Amino acid sequence: MNNQNNDVINQRIKIFKSALGDRSQTDHFIVQKYITHGTPYIFKDNEDLYFDLKYAIANKFGLKSPEMVRMVGSAKLGFSISPKKVWKHFSEDDSDIDMVIISRSIFESFWTELYDFNIDLTSRTEREQKNYNACKNYFFKGWLRPDLFPFNFGKRNEWFDFFKSISYGKYGKPKIAGAIYYDFSFFEKYHIKNIHNLREETIKDV
Repeated sequence: MNNQNNDVINQRIKIFKSALGDRSQTDHFIVQKYITHGTPYIFKDNEDLYFDLKYAIANKFGLKSPEMVRMVGSAKLGFSISPKKVWKHFSEDDSDIDMVIISRSIFESFWTELYDFNIDLTSRTEREQKNYNACKNYFFKGWLRPDLFPFNFGKRNEWFDFFKSISYGKYGKPKIAGAIYYDFSFFEKYHIKNIHNLREETIKDV
C-alpha cells in the first residue's frame, strides 16, 4: 500500500475515533453514518462499481433491490474494527471484501434447508461439531455464516462457488465473502454492540 493510501486511511481512522469520543453521537448514529451509509473505501473512486457488485449479488439470490446487500468490514471503512484486528488498514493483498445479504426470505430458506439437513445427519467430526456450535451462536444473533455450514451441505458449495466467481476480477483483487442477516434490525444491533464495545476499549486507552 502506498503512502497516499495510508494517509487517506489514517485520516478516516482519525475521524472515526473522534466520532467514538463524541458522546453526543449515539452508537446507533455511528453505525448508521459509517457502516450502513456511504460509498466504501475500496470503491471511493468508482461508486458505480459498488452498485454493480450489490446488483450482481441481489440478482443471484432473487432480491428485489440491491439495497438489501451491504458491504461491511475494512473494505467499507478502510480499516478494521474487529477486536483482534482493530485499526488494521485495508489491503488488497490480504483483506477480503465482506458483503452481507439482509433478507428474511433468504435467511428462512437457508434455515429450513439447514434444519432438514441436520435432522438427517447422523454424525459430525470434531471440527464439524465446533462449526455447528458456532453457527448456532451466530444464528441466535440473526446471522447465518456459510463458512460455518456443514462441509457436505450442498448449498455451502453453491454459495462459495458464486462468491469465488465474482472475486479477483471486476470488483478488485480481493476475495469477496458473504453472509446473511435475518433483517436490518439484527444487522444494526450486531454492529451497535460492536461499536459500544469499541468505545469502551477506546476510553481505556486514552
